[in-house]
Amino acid sequence: MQVPADNYDPAQLTDPVCGMKVPTDSEFSYQFGGNSYFFCCQGCTQKFSTDPAGYLSGEAQQATAMAEPVSGALYICPMDPEIEQDHPGSCPICGMALEVAGAPVLNTRTEYSCPMHPDIVQDEPGSCPKCGMALESRITEVEEKNEELIDMSRRFRISAVLALPVFVLAMAGDLAPALLPDSLTMKTAQWVQFLLATPVVLWCGWPFFMRGWQSVKSRNLNMFTLIAIGVGVAWSYSVVALLFPGIYPANMMHADGSVAVYFEAAAVITTLVLLGQVMELRARSHTNAAIKLLLGLAPNTARIIRDDGSEEDISLDQVLPGAILRVRPGEKIPVDGVVTRGSSAVDESMVTGESI
Repeated sequence: MQVPADNYDPAQLTDPVCGMKVPTDSEFSYQFGGNSYFFCCQGCTQKFSTDPAGYLSGEAQQATAMAEPVSGALYICPMDPEIEQDHPGSCPICGMALEVAGAPVLNTRTEYSCPMHPDIVQDEPGSCPKCGMALESRITEVEEKNEELIDMSRRFRISAVLALPVFVLAMAGDLAPALLPDSLTMKTAQWVQFLLATPVVLWCGWPFFMRGWQSVKSRNLNMFTLIAIGVGVAWSYSVVALLFPGIYPANMMHADGSVAVYFEAAAVITTLVLLGQVMELRARSHTNAAIKLLLGLAPNTARIIRDDGSEEDISLDQVLPGAILRVRPGEKIPVDGVVTRGSSAVDESMVTGESI
């Protein structure tokens, strides 16, 4: 609450964070822009200190929708930063999914809860239906969808379901043919393998063929080049052997005139590579989430000491080289600098991640 230089009405002093009435002799106060603001508790004081301008303008009290994708964003490869393009995709050199350049953006929204009854949560400001206390705002992260992870996970699940019977049929036919029923001939088993392995290779494994082709066009061969060639050759050879066994030499044929096929190799390799892609994307997603949480710990303002000795809270983009800042006990260090005078205990969570 701002305290004017002359007369004021004590009944009008209001906590700018939670909206509660507070006395002018409250022990919780904060100086900003040459004015004094009073609060009902230390929690409101700390919240106000992180974004005074936002609370005074009302921006910090309004719910924010999930951030939309930034138009004109630049996408780069984490492994090969020289690869840049204006839309999502995969790197033509290593095949890794491209990421938006710059630090991960923390998508957040504001929700309101009661400090006395944390179970009361709503999207709009108001009062607690249980105790009548004004609800306090808090920033929560909006979970982002990783479209590539969702797609790869779906492809992996489908390929695993289809590849398992292909693997069982192939291994049983080679290692324990007695376990197979007499009605299931080798030719029939090969047709079953073909029907199950084809969607695994051509649909589930399609992203690998695309990345392999990109690597060939850019003349930067990578693991997807090998995967595409290996899986493609195994499946193509098996299809030809199934449909036209007579073109192969007699010494390659079985007693029933069939030729060995490798549908299980193509299907299993595709499934295992998809599993690796899912694990990699999950690990990268968790890493980005941890970085976002650390970035969320950064303070929004710095307390500058003017030439006349007065102090004022300003936004970080207004801090210039050579400015003298005051960091009070328990506060975070807003910018890089050198300690010129004094000593204190500061919040090191941005460096150590302890609060996470």
